[in-house]
Amino acid sequence: MDALPQALIENSTEAVVMLNADGTIRFASQASVRLLGYSLEERVGHDGFELVHPDDVARTRAAFAEVLRQPGVPLETEHRMRHKNGDWRDIAFIAVSRLDDPDVRAVVVNYHDVTERRRAERAVRDSETRLRRIVEHAQDLIYYCDPAGRFTYVNPTAERVMKYSQDELLGRHFMTLIRPDYRDAAVELYTRQIVEHVPNTYFEFPSVTKDGDVLWIGQHVQLVYEGETIVAVHAIARDITRQKNAEERLRRSEARYRSLIQGAAYGIYRSTFQGEILDANPAFARMLGYDSVQDLLTHNMRELYRTPAERVELIRRFAGEQYGDADVAWQRKDGTPILVHLTTRTVDVEVGVGGFEGIAEDITERRALEEQLRQAQKMEAVGRLARGVAHDFNNVLAAIIGSSDLLTASLPHDDPRREEAEEIRKAAERGAALTRQLLAFSRRQVLQPEVLDLKVVAEQLHGMLQRMVGDAIAIHTRASDCPAPVRMEPGQLEQVLMNLVVNARDAMPDGGTIDITIDPVSLDERSVLRYPGISAGDYARIAVRDTGVGIAVEQQAHVFEPFFTTKSPSKGTGLGLSIIYGIAKENGGAVTFSTAANEGTTFEVLLPLVQS
Repeated sequence: MDALPQALIENSTEAVVMLNADGTIRFASQASVRLLGYSLEERVGHDGFELVHPDDVARTRAAFAEVLRQPGVPLETEHRMRHKNGDWRDIAFIAVSRLDDPDVRAVVVNYHDVTERRRAERAVRDSETRLRRIVEHAQDLIYYCDPAGRFTYVNPTAERVMKYSQDELLGRHFMTLIRPDYRDAAVELYTRQIVEHVPNTYFEFPSVTKDGDVLWIGQHVQLVYEGETIVAVHAIARDITRQKNAEERLRRSEARYRSLIQGAAYGIYRSTFQGEILDANPAFARMLGYDSVQDLLTHNMRELYRTPAERVELIRRFAGEQYGDADVAWQRKDGTPILVHLTTRTVDVEVGVGGFEGIAEDITERRALEEQLRQAQKMEAVGRLARGVAHDFNNVLAAIIGSSDLLTASLPHDDPRREEAEEIRKAAERGAALTRQLLAFSRRQVLQPEVLDLKVVAEQLHGMLQRMVGDAIAIHTRASDCPAPVRMEPGQLEQVLMNLVVNARDAMPDGGTIDITIDPVSLDERSVLRYPGISAGDYARIAVRDTGVGIAVEQQAHVFEPFFTTKSPSKGTGLGLSIIYGIAKENGGAVTFSTAANEGTTFEVLLPLVQS
């Protein structure tokens, strides 16, 4: 072999062998040594088929025979050969017969190792097979579309769910499967995805099957690129009809629940143990005087109690119990006190966070009405008793007075017994005065009401009232510029003022100040609750305030009861405030008071204002 061809062969990356017509190796290049690991001595002169895989020998000999049959015509083939280390390698051959060429006289074979390429190709095929199996057996709808939106591939699930055959779907525009009322939204979304090159989108829409059934589909769409060009659209979609139906049922259930809660007449709330208000209904906000639920949520439950300690005590009282109910004193946003019946239970307001769910009912008005009823019933019972006692006692006193008069008349003026007879009459007259008070309390006197201006009456009585209380006490009368006309008997009005002033005087043994205020007031549905037994409207108010010792807490519930008094028997009968109570009720009004230890007491009498 010439030097140049020899050099080319020896330095080629491909191996070259030359075979005789019987298949023995006449020549092998150095590349063949590198390729299969055998030395030239181990190859030259040996059978060219001895390293071929047994399964490939027949096919290889047939290819060799074909090469011999067609001299000069190259033939490509591929088979496995054993490396010296025992591995089987994939070898690609190009063989051509040059036996008739006097300069060659051999079959020339060029070959190279394609093992790694074939492994990669097999791996790709295996991967494609696995992926196809996954796609073909997936429970999701998987499909490809061209950039115009027409199907180029659909998996069997897409056929089954949409009830179209593959042939019916291929070439069809995917928009035709979307319910018409959702098509504009789909066009807008997918147009923006393509124009803005959004890699992935998700869209839920109702789809119409071939049979006309409506299914909800949740679909992920991904753009497929070659370089920077969008060549396809790949989608994975799922039938979410059951999920959407469940969501709709849940939405309706939540709407019904929220309507029930939001429209409830009672306040409903949820809070943490620390008092943070997490949620509430409008009734709860209205009950507490807040403009909105959002306004209320910025506050803490502690602020509803008169003191934070009251809430702590309530929680301690029901510690360890899941449910609890109690009547609690709360206050509105403006500080107005209210009485609330509270029913609560402990819950997990969040994962790992405990709290309360509660229902609150404002029972302020109900309790006020109950108290009014109890007071009215009690006073009525005492009134009936007082009437009976007064009439019987009057008969006894009449006899005593008559007898004392006869006795006095029968005695000389200088008889020492005459003084005793007069004392008997005086005592009987004091008893008669007491019976008149009882009859006034029981409202069995004949009345002649007149229209009186409280301002005028108070000014007329000012001098007498000042003499009653003495020099150690100063009386100040203040009246509004507006008139305060009421309809009642003058004697009753005088009795109210005198009894209130006398009570104020007795509360200040060391002297002090009495303030009398006369003014018209207008009561709404909320403010009228302070005055039991009357309705909202316009009233004239008499307020008498002293700077005395105040009324003890344990005595406050009894102040309007007949014969209840803290004074000695020589100083009071306990009928003064009872008579005021009866007069106020008889004239359609009310009486109430406020007091504090060592800060004095204020009595308020409200009487219906006479309209001009």
